[in-house]
Amino acid sequence: MVKSRSRRTMVLGYFSIACLSLIIILFSIYSMNKVSKECDFIIKKILPAKTFSTEILTAVINEETGIRAYIISEDKKFLEPYYLGNKQLWGYYNSLYTLKDTALGVKITNQLNEQVNCIQMFFKEQIALVDSGKSNEAKLNLEHGKNLVDKFRDCDNVLINKIDLEVNSSLNKVANAQKFQKYLLFFLGSVLTLVNLMFIRYIWNYTYEEVKKKNEMNNELQKLLVSQEEFTANISHELKTPLNVISSAVQLVQMYCYNGSLDDRRETISKYLDSMKLNSYRLSKLINNIVDSSKIQAGFFKLNLSNNNIVQVVEEIVLSTSNFTGSKGLHIIFDTDIEEKIIACDPEKIERIVLNLISNAIKFSDKGGKIFVDVKDKNEFVEISVKDNGIGIEEENLVTIFDRFKQVDKSLSRNAEGTGIGLNLVKSIVELHGGRVYAKSEFGKGSKFTVILPSGKVLHENTLYGSKMKNGDESIQVELSDIYL
Repeated sequence: MVKSRSRRTMVLGYFSIACLSLIIILFSIYSMNKVSKECDFIIKKILPAKTFSTEILTAVINEETGIRAYIISEDKKFLEPYYLGNKQLWGYYNSLYTLKDTALGVKITNQLNEQVNCIQMFFKEQIALVDSGKSNEAKLNLEHGKNLVDKFRDCDNVLINKIDLEVNSSLNKVANAQKFQKYLLFFLGSVLTLVNLMFIRYIWNYTYEEVKKKNEMNNELQKLLVSQEEFTANISHELKTPLNVISSAVQLVQMYCYNGSLDDRRETISKYLDSMKLNSYRLSKLINNIVDSSKIQAGFFKLNLSNNNIVQVVEEIVLSTSNFTGSKGLHIIFDTDIEEKIIACDPEKIERIVLNLISNAIKFSDKGGKIFVDVKDKNEFVEISVKDNGIGIEEENLVTIFDRFKQVDKSLSRNAEGTGIGLNLVKSIVELHGGRVYAKSEFGKGSKFTVILPSGKVLHENTLYGSKMKNGDESIQVELSDIYL
């Protein structure tokens, strides 16, 4: 789920960056096209019209000068400027035509066209008068021709001024467009940069978290490997110790058989047989714990739930250990605030839980110490606690005491045998019942382990074992076998 969300976020980030980049590219193209159109308008339409208007004004003045000279001298060589200007007029007409589509409009261009046509018509009439011998009449019209040219000059100046204004307006548009483009591109670039930085930061954090998780997994794996190595070392010790005792006892009994001294050493042999039996129990407990722990890890460990009086179950377990705790110089005390509480549980597994906790209390209690086993009704759950006034557990070890293969304190635990698997097994069995277990301790003053079980019942009981535990004495001897007598 987390990886899927991360992939969606990365895809969204790439898509956002691509969209912003595309917007910047499209806006840049649009802005460049707009500037290009304005520049083309100025270069291809406005400026040529201004140039032609200036040139045609010069041509008209030259025509008027040529006609004036021809009228006065009646020499046709003075008509050359007229004919030259007449040719230039055709280009002027084309230039004026292009201005009709601009903001300058058609009014001024039509006015100029009319004036040019009027001037051309007047010049043709003047030439015709001279050619027909009416030079005096043509001379009388010279002032009128000058007035026509002056009027055209004024109108042409108006056009030039309008062209200049249009050029300035277009230049302002280009400048404003470039300024707007610059600011917008700066804004979009800033947004793109910010998105990139955010995306890079996200990728960095995501990568960092992934690396951190992998490092944590590697550290956990390393710890697990170390724990397994410690467990292997502990198992080797736990297996060798009872095996060595059993092997030594067997060798001694064989030696007594060979030399025929069995009857003379009956008491010693009986002592050796008891030792062999005790160490057989120790091996049985060790194997049972390893097998059950493996079953729990693999999900094959099953409970045989039935409705039982949990107070009676715990009380019988405590009573059955009283002789053993008495032989160790310890006092075990059972207390409860209720006489009967029927809950769904597996009596055999409850026995293992309680015996394991009592075994731990015995291991780390000095002679004359007390062990308190309490059962309290909490309505929706039942609280079973085992408390001692022994050496206690250091605070930093309380976090790990229920870890698999973890011993509470290696230096102290050597006072009594153990693999470090018992409390983890207790925790697992309690959780299979739907409960939980926790520990409180003050180093040097004792420890308290509390098991909380739900008060629910089952409709269909598994009566494979019934409500009574079979071979109770042997079970106690197996569970307490790792405590030296």
